Amino acid sequence: MSLSFETIQPTDFKQVDQLVSAAFTPVEESDGREVDLIHQLRSTYEYQGSLEVVAKPAVDQVVGHGLLSPVTIRGNQHKTTVVALAPLAVHPDWQGKGVGSQLLSELETRARQAGFPAISVVGDMNYYGSRGYVMAEDFAIHNTLPVPMGSHLIKPLTAGALAHVGGMLEYPGVFYND
Repeated sequence: MSLSFETIQPTDFKQVDQLVSAAFTPVEESDGREVDLIHQLRSTYEYQGSLEVVAKPAVDQVVGHGLLSPVTIRGNQHKTTVVALAPLAVHPDWQGKGVGSQLLSELETRARQAGFPAISVVGDMNYYGSRGYVMAEDFAIHNTLPVPMGSHLIKPLTAGALAHVGGMLEYPGVFYND
């Protein structure tokens, strides 16, 4: 299976909406807002198109999607910008085939090249832990969103990137909209 990983284009938007909806419909923890969140994030000042990636087995077929958004870790004496992964989705027909892992790897590479020190995600430790993500609390980083215990994870993209960075992770306002 050969996939290309590309920066999203407006022609991909409709397929991404359908894919994200299909991927999150069976997820018990989903609030059903993932598609709306993507649309809102694209309209923010912080949005960086190169950090929204699609996985394609063919020119006109999207089977995976991931979006990274800048977020702030605010400590007593500092402010550090990292990126948050929200959401990462793979079409149900393509799940379990490594698409999510490859997409995550592409997003990590792009974030590192863009100079971000780490990626934060609220997700399953079993999935993300095997890919190098650890509990954010290990770095004294706490989440301003009400997230389930043990699901706020982070991955430093370079050695020592999170040394002395602890604080509260703050998201763009669109994450707090109901």
